[in-house]
Amino acid sequence: MIELTEQPRTSWWTLVRGKPAACGWRLLAVQLVFAVAGAGELRLRVALQGDAPRVVLDLALLVVGSLTAAWSWSAKLRVLDGGRGIPSALRPDLRRIGRLGGWLAVLDVFGLLRLFSDIDIDAYVGLVVSPLMNAVRLGYLYLLFAAALLPMAILLEGRGIGRAFRLSHGRGLTVLRVLPVVLLSGLVTSVLQQWQIMTLGTLPEVSSIGLVQVAALLIEVLKDVLVAVLLYAAYRGAERPQRNETQEVGLADFSGRLPAPEH
Repeated sequence: MIELTEQPRTSWWTLVRGKPAACGWRLLAVQLVFAVAGAGELRLRVALQGDAPRVVLDLALLVVGSLTAAWSWSAKLRVLDGGRGIPSALRPDLRRIGRLGGWLAVLDVFGLLRLFSDIDIDAYVGLVVSPLMNAVRLGYLYLLFAAALLPMAILLEGRGIGRAFRLSHGRGLTVLRVLPVVLLSGLVTSVLQQWQIMTLGTLPEVSSIGLVQVAALLIEVLKDVLVAVLLYAAYRGAERPQRNETQEVGLADFSGRLPAPEH
């Protein structure tokens, strides 16, 4: 058990402007590590197609992808919140990464729908062509916003999904800071995917295809670093825990504060 104390307030704009200057290269380095790992996961899935049932491959991709995303958030928050170096940032907190990864898997609506299509393709097609699919898309967008601060709630506070929802909905200013980031992040990712599909279909040379893939990966890395900075700044400007509130957390890895001795 430790006792949380309020940290000095820093303005949202100060964080957005100052964090990239202070630790931008470290954020880029750790994000690049996980971007390369993610590309490797997709290549492995393509290589294993036909050797295992599709539902098994998609389930493995969902689990591994969620855990990789959680570990990536852990590394970035170590840099953003504690100014850690790259080796220290990459050191995993398995319990919290596993907890965050589990929630990310549950909230991955389209990943779960992919599993559903593996089990019953006819029902999946019926859902996709039905008006209900529009509600699914809107619900997914809402979940992306509502859980945008979940990494901070779990990794920095040791709390859960309820805390993340309260943070994202707590103040109108927080909504205005989080919602555009979520929407623009999804838009950039979608545009990048479409650009790769259109471009790769017209390039005859293998070297040119490689350049397109590398360019898309680097753009995605820059986007993810910017998203991390903006969401971290939004979190720091959101509702803070009440002074003298006690919780069962272990913030030493992120903030440098050690837990009080057990009695």
